[in-house]
Parts: sequence; structure tokens; C-alpha cells
Amino acid sequence: MLEYFYRKDDQEIFSGRTYELSLMEDHLLSGKPVDVHISGLRRIGKTMLIKEFMKRHMDDESIIHVYINLEEISETPEDFALKFIGWHLYWYYTKGDRLPGPYLHLPSLIFQIPDRELRDALMPVTAELEKAKRDRQRLLEECFSFAGTLARFTGKRVIVFLDEFQEIANLTNFDHMKNILKIFRSIKDRVNHVTYCISGSIISEMENITRDSGSPLFNQFSHIPIKPYTRDESGELVYKLVPHIDNRLMGLFYHYSAGNPFYLVQILRKTLLFLGRQEVLSDMLIKRAFISEVLSPEGLIHSYCTYLYSVSLQRARGYGVLKSLLDTVATNDTSMTQSELARALKMSQGPIRINLKELQDIGLLFEREQRYHYCDPVLRYWVAYVQNGVEVADFPQEKDLRSIIEELDKKYQRASEELGRMKEESIMIMMKQFSGQEMDGALFGLAKGIILPAFTKLEQYVSKDGKTEIDILATTKTGKWAVEVKWKGKAAGIKEIERLLKKASPLADTCWYVSKAGFTKEAREFALEQGILISSEKDMRILGDSLQNSMERKY
Repeated sequence: MLEYFYRKDDQEIFSGRTYELSLMEDHLLSGKPVDVHISGLRRIGKTMLIKEFMKRHMDDESIIHVYINLEEISETPEDFALKFIGWHLYWYYTKGDRLPGPYLHLPSLIFQIPDRELRDALMPVTAELEKAKRDRQRLLEECFSFAGTLARFTGKRVIVFLDEFQEIANLTNFDHMKNILKIFRSIKDRVNHVTYCISGSIISEMENITRDSGSPLFNQFSHIPIKPYTRDESGELVYKLVPHIDNRLMGLFYHYSAGNPFYLVQILRKTLLFLGRQEVLSDMLIKRAFISEVLSPEGLIHSYCTYLYSVSLQRARGYGVLKSLLDTVATNDTSMTQSELARALKMSQGPIRINLKELQDIGLLFEREQRYHYCDPVLRYWVAYVQNGVEVADFPQEKDLRSIIEELDKKYQRASEELGRMKEESIMIMMKQFSGQEMDGALFGLAKGIILPAFTKLEQYVSKDGKTEIDILATTKTGKWAVEVKWKGKAAGIKEIERLLKKASPLADTCWYVSKAGFTKEAREFALEQGILISSEKDMRILGDSLQNSMERKY
């Protein structure tokens, strides 16, 4: 079962995502199911998460799982309608245990349907496709209604997974297709016993579909973001492929992959190939494996970065300026402001601002405190070298990489640090473990102990005007926490804490400031006076260990 859909080796290396799977189960399998939107960058593991969910629940005879990748069927409205229905029938009759080809074309599809009622349900579509002038709106209504037909015929609940959902917008280029989301919404509201799980890699486009008040699908889906692996999740995967590795070397795999499961697997596999050539596992070998995967034309990470770079820019306008901006941000020692980029490229700020917005919309850059950063530190590393003509052999020797290795830690560490959201994510994961534990108040800058509340919701907050950002806004049954995370080498002072207090006061009753380098004496005194929680890197490490111990005692 699922052997053509979810490869055996992928099943074996699936790791982590326990929290996300539990959320999917809560939303999709409850007595009152809720439609779900899964978001995340390409190759972060959204599709594998869906496959794992389907595998775990495929034996549930009360549910029919249907998976459709809209990127593969959104060429024309006619093709979309036929294949959309064909995939429903494929999953119903085969459960993914054979190739889908006969279900995706006429007339072979008709011969795959033994049940007359379902064949009859297909007839309006086949009749419309035979016409010289087809009613495309009718085709969409029929295909979107088919899940309801299947649920009614079988008496089972149908869960429809629509991957790369943003690709549905391609159909709006055809006549009479401008209202495709409105049609989908109207059918979705009418059918019974059908639940949808949509996902997409172009985060800005998915946000427009699900969170823009002008969209027909506004506020229709519960959001589950898929972030990079935590260190522990990375370790779970590393130990599957390299069982006896020590904790320090495991951390290097996490560091260079930036928690991206795809990158992590490829660096691990290249390391194993090096080991098969009688090399010894070491810091240097892991660096060589990383450099080889990213900078060698034979590397799968190199191929993926080439694909991502070209496909992303194809979706945008102004290729030349966008490429120049990406190259400049990648090769500069530090992140850059809009004005710094304008000066570097000798352009006015107006066009720079427009093009930076375009790069944010296609998910390559993000802006934090008026500075622009790569969303993906590995892609930044690839751009900095490959786009400037630097490539290496598939299995390079250490002596051939000396100059690159000398810069690797410095350059890549900068890129990783600029992706500050990784640390925010690890703290968010930690906060998900809060459930009434009593902790030493000193870990939060307090003179007495503290009871950690259970949070019902954790999210990044951005005000509607974009002027106020809070790294983590966490909701409890009685109030809210606003959490600020600064992972820099300088101790936080009073000004930083005052800024958090000012922007968080209207939104939360508890403020928590986490600073890698700790706090100045004045800042600690001010925080204690104002009732603001503060924690350093050391505090967070102790807190993490304490939470882990409490979980182990619980089980």
C-alpha cells in the first residue's frame, strides 16, 4: 500500500514532526473536522508530512484519503477537471498501490470504474469535454463536487489533500476562470463529509489565498506552519543514517543543513559516500560533504538550488535587477538595508523597494528591522559562490578546498545567524512543552519560582500596518505572553527591553526577553522592577534540560 506514492526509503527516514502530526489529527480526524492549510518553504517536508499522515491512517476504513498535486494538473481547465476527478477515483480504488496513469486520461478512466453510480457522476464532465465550446465553469463545479459524490456513495468521510495549492491560480489566465476560488468555496460550503488540507510552497501567494480579506477562502483554514527541524529532530534523522556519531558531529550536520530535512539527508548521504571511500568521519569530512553537495554540479543540493533560483525568478518580473539584488545580499558580509542596496547597485530607492518586495513575495528574502536576509542560508551560500563562477569536484580533496573551507564557517555562520527565526522556532517548540511545571525563577530573572502555563496558541505576530512585530505571541487560558528573541553576541540593555515593553503592552500581559549574551546589570534590574521575564542562553539550556527531564518522568 502506498508503495508508488511514498517510497520505502522515505518512510524509513521520516523523523520528527510529532507536534505537526498531532495537530493534523486533531483538525482532520475529530468529530467536527476543520480544513487545514500547511505552509512552508520548498523541500521543508510538507509533502512528506502529508504522506506520513496518510500512511498512518490509511487502514481507517471510515476515511478515504485523496492526494492531488495541483502543480501537475493545472495546465488547462479541461485537463484540471478530468485529472482532479481521476485522482479521487485512483485513491478510492487503489489506495496508492499501483501507477495512476489509466485514471488520468480518457477513455481509460471510464474502464477503471466498476461502480455505475460513479461512472454516471463522471458523465457530465466527459459530455462537456466532447463539446466544441466547453463550459469551463461547469467543468470546475463538477470536479470540485466529486469529493462530495464519493462521500455520499461510500458513506465515508473524504479527506482531500491539495498540494501546491497556489498553482490553481494559473487557471485564471483562461477565459471564464477568474472566479475559480469563488467556485471552489461555494462547492466546499455545500458538500458534506469532505475535509480539505491544502499546502503550498510560495508562502506569500498562499497567504493571499487564505488570509487576504478579499479572498473567497479568507479565514477558511486552520494554519499549520512547517518550520526547519529543531536540533533534536535533526539528531533523530542523523542517528538513523549514522548510528554511532557523537553529539558534537551530529550538531555539525544540523548546523550546515540549517534544519532543512532535504539538505540534511543529502549531506548525510554524501558523507556516507566519503566514508565508503575509506575516509574517517570528522569535522573536516562533514565540511567537505557540505561543500561538495552545494558547489559541485553533481550535488543534489546544487541541482535543487539551481532549480529554486531559476524557477523563483521566472515567477517574478525584472530578472536582471532581482538577480543583482540576490547576488549583492549573498556576497555582502552583513545584511543590508534598502538604501545600502540602492547605493551598491547605483539605483534609486523606488525600483529597489519594488524589487525587494518581489523577492519577499516569492519567498527568497525576508525583512527584519529594515535589513534584508535570505530565508534559506544554504541558498545564500550557493548564490555567493556558484553565481560568481566557483564550483568544485564531486569528491574534492581537503587540499583543493583550503580557501573555501577557511571562509565556510565565517560566511555560513553569518547566514545562519541572520535566519534568526530558527532560534525563535526552537524556543516555540520548547514553549509547547510548558504544562504547569514549576521552575526555578532565576531562569527567568525572578527571585521566586514560576509555574509554566500551557499555551493554546503560539504564533509570530505582525500588525496589519507591518510596523509591529513580535517574535512569538503565545496565548494561555488567562492571558498572553509576548516573547522577543535576540541571538547576538552583545548583552541586551534597558533600551531593548523598553522597546519590547512598549510594543507588547497593548497585546500581552507577560513579556519575556531571551538574549543569547544575557543582559546588562541595569537591564536585569529594570526587568525585575517591571515584572519582565528575562533569560540568557545558559538559562535556556537549563530550562530545556529541565523540561526534557519532566517529560521523561511523565512517561
